[in-house]
Amino acid sequence: MVVYLFNFNTCQDLALLEIGDQQCSPLYAFGPNIRNEYIFHYVVSGKGVVMLQPSGEKGQNILSETIEVKAGEGFLIEPHTAHMYRADENDPWHYIWIVFTGLSVPSYLRACGLTRNNPVFYPQSYAHAVSSRVREPLRQILGHPDASKAFIIGQLHLFFDGLMENTAVQSKNVTTDINIANVYIAEAMRYIESRYADIRSLDEIAGFCNVTRSHLARLFRSTLHVTLQEYLINYRMGKAKELLVNTNLPIYQIAQQVGYEGALQFNKAFKNRMQVPPRTWRLQNRLRLSGDPDRK
Repeated sequence: MVVYLFNFNTCQDLALLEIGDQQCSPLYAFGPNIRNEYIFHYVVSGKGVVMLQPSGEKGQNILSETIEVKAGEGFLIEPHTAHMYRADENDPWHYIWIVFTGLSVPSYLRACGLTRNNPVFYPQSYAHAVSSRVREPLRQILGHPDASKAFIIGQLHLFFDGLMENTAVQSKNVTTDINIANVYIAEAMRYIESRYADIRSLDEIAGFCNVTRSHLARLFRSTLHVTLQEYLINYRMGKAKELLVNTNLPIYQIAQQVGYEGALQFNKAFKNRMQVPPRTWRLQNRLRLSGDPDRK
């Protein structure tokens, strides 16, 4: 199994957070699990089954009947949706998965015929020459994980274009035009990007966008499936991870640079999202730098 993580916080339109490639063993299973982002698995070969939380239901133990997905197809997991999937016993699947977010995602998915109630991508053609157009952008990302942001996001756009061109489900009245909700969200994102270290209240962000805090929060939940507070914290955590890997700054200075008044508050927020304290995460992920600036 190969997994690559990306920190593309400033990509408002479409952002790749993770990509992975796995040839599963017979009956290999994953879940039940819930994530806050969109996840899509493209099946390269073999087959398996997926179980998803029905719309309107709550709890990881409430899953749908099994849906079989085979080579050339794929399945979508929407944010905050409990899911579980399992490889076939005789013909276990090999899949590539991506974790992504962005303002264009809802319209892209509709154009691919993918919704909460229709989570499986069925292609018009299973021919190798056709399906390779879908696979190739993902393989380009897997083969060049250290490439520029423009290259990686460009390949992600090409991947979705391939899905749209080959989907068997043609959606009507699909538009990718930016609407007024996306304008407010984009303004909020720009404010967070430039002022994340100084923001002391969500009202500051709403005031900059000339909307109420509650209205802006609803837009974030309905479009990005995260709260405004979660988006701000996630952005700060992304910047913190960059500083942890690329600098020798002590933890308390990093905390201050990303908007936390003290190391204790920052450590708690970081551990809640990464499951380990920032110092431990730094030791696990910093490959080029040596030394421990936090050791007294």
